[in-house]
Amino acid sequence: MAGDGDSLDSGKPRCGTCSRRISLVESLMPCRCDLVFCERHRPPESHNCQFDWQNMQRQKVARENPMVIRAQSSVTSLQTWCDEYEKHHPVATKKERHAQLLHSAGFFCFVMLGIRGMLLLLTERRLVLLPQQIVLGYLFGLALSHALPGCLGCATASSCRFCVFSWDFMSPSCLWCAAAEWERVKEHLMFALTKGKQNCLTRQLYDGPRTVPHIFSTVTM
Repeated sequence: MAGDGDSLDSGKPRCGTCSRRISLVESLMPCRCDLVFCERHRPPESHNCQFDWQNMQRQKVARENPMVIRAQSSVTSLQTWCDEYEKHHPVATKKERHAQLLHSAGFFCFVMLGIRGMLLLLTERRLVLLPQQIVLGYLFGLALSHALPGCLGCATASSCRFCVFSWDFMSPSCLWCAAAEWERVKEHLMFALTKGKQNCLTRQLYDGPRTVPHIFSTVTM
């Protein structure tokens, strides 16, 4: 009988810090880092919370204060453009991360079909195939980045700006849009390699240069 009682207790929710059993009410109040805690360890500073609270506040200010959002014509460097991209494509929560993974999948689809169009142009000598594949890739990418998140319940309230699937892509800064998308793809890769910024590679990858050689050398060293 004692064994049965132990098995029942093991199924009860426990604090993510001290492992103390917590009540049903406490288990229904997860932190933004997706763990549950007892009353003592619920404050972020009490459990070494990994959630980026400062980034969340910056994104909140950007959403609630339109004057903070910069016009693309006022951005004069690629780094500033990428910063604006991150502001409009947040990844602070799981829901936002999933939405941005679909966004990056849409960008990948667009690039792959563009490359396919170039190959068809070179092999079949038909100029119409290149714009055809580019348009198809853009439409598929647009569906992945804008329509699919809503269908899967991970759509966010953030506006889509400074990216390939926004009107900014029609400006002379279209290459910066592509560069910002590529930077986000690398960030997704680093996030996966660090298991959500949880393992020993986190500081090495995120504090170093965000380049493919650096990522590869850090992982293989």
